[in-house]
Amino acid sequence: MKKKNLINSFLTAMLVVGLTQFGMSQDRVTKNFQVKKGDNLSVKVSGDVRVESWGKDEVYVEVTGLNSEDREDLKISQDGSTVSVVLRNDHNASFSISTPEQCNLEIKTSGGDLSCTGKFIGTINGGTAGGDIKVETVKGNVTMSTAGGDITTGDIDGDLKLSTAGGDIHVGTVSGEGKYSTSGGDIIVAGANKSLKVSTSGGDIKIGKVNGDLSAATSGGDIEVGNVAGTAKLNTSGGDIKLSGAKGSASVNTSGGDIKLENIYGSVNANTSGGEVYVELTPDGSDDSKLSSSGGNITLLVPENAKTTIEAKIKVNSKRDLKERFKILSVYKLENYNVDEDEREITATVTLNGGGKLIKLNTSNSNIEIKKLLK
Repeated sequence: MKKKNLINSFLTAMLVVGLTQFGMSQDRVTKNFQVKKGDNLSVKVSGDVRVESWGKDEVYVEVTGLNSEDREDLKISQDGSTVSVVLRNDHNASFSISTPEQCNLEIKTSGGDLSCTGKFIGTINGGTAGGDIKVETVKGNVTMSTAGGDITTGDIDGDLKLSTAGGDIHVGTVSGEGKYSTSGGDIIVAGANKSLKVSTSGGDIKIGKVNGDLSAATSGGDIEVGNVAGTAKLNTSGGDIKLSGAKGSASVNTSGGDIKLENIYGSVNANTSGGEVYVELTPDGSDDSKLSSSGGNITLLVPENAKTTIEAKIKVNSKRDLKERFKILSVYKLENYNVDEDEREITATVTLNGGGKLIKLNTSNSNIEIKKLLK
């Protein structure tokens, strides 16, 4: 009996040693492959996935959390220039993978977080149905999506597309085209060197400098933007809008807040149903402009050398307010100042340098003020 037990113990020990030599232990599986710069990594699994760049021309894969039966669903292989990691069926596993910096990544997981840490050169495409996504520095195009978490990236030297149905989006500076959307969080972007389109149904938007066109929309928060080199389209149903500068047309709409536009060169269409409007505008003669509010003051600043015609109108609720409460004020000469008791409105015109493209100012039960913009 003792001799049989000794034999069993010896066989068990030899089995463990053998498994370890082939990269497999009772709690992990490992494999490594020699690759060339620019090769590919394809991952289709369930569980957390962490990919890290390193200085070796080698792909190293480590998998933990699988029992002996689950390992039958795992396949790690190399076919030409592509290393593949595939896990069939849903398992609670973790994947830690090291690749050369110059590597194209295709990563999909159905049940965990996804991260790409370090520096990468190549395209990165990935998605998860149940976790956060983090990507650090990439020289190449990146596309990422998650149905249940936040997305964070560093600086991306290429195009960037991001989407999440349940979290925030934080992005560094992007050299290419950008498109980011979320149904449940804030969007914060350090900067964009080309055009940018962002949208959220449930949070604030904050963007730094944009060297192209910008489209930003939210159904539930504020919008704050730095300088925009191209056209700017900003829309919110529930907050304030602030734009620090734009060289092109600016279209700005909010149903529930104030509008503040500074250093605008071109034309403006700004509308709010529940706040004040402040605009610094240098018209370039390309198009008409319109500033309107249903319940707030309007302040317009234009330079004295602008070639434009300004038409201002205030609608009021009572005849008493026509004469005692609301006024159109201007540092420039007001023409055709009229108080119409029948229509219950106050109107006036300003003509600068012979007139030009029209700037319309319309508000209700509030004041309008036209000031000089000092350059």
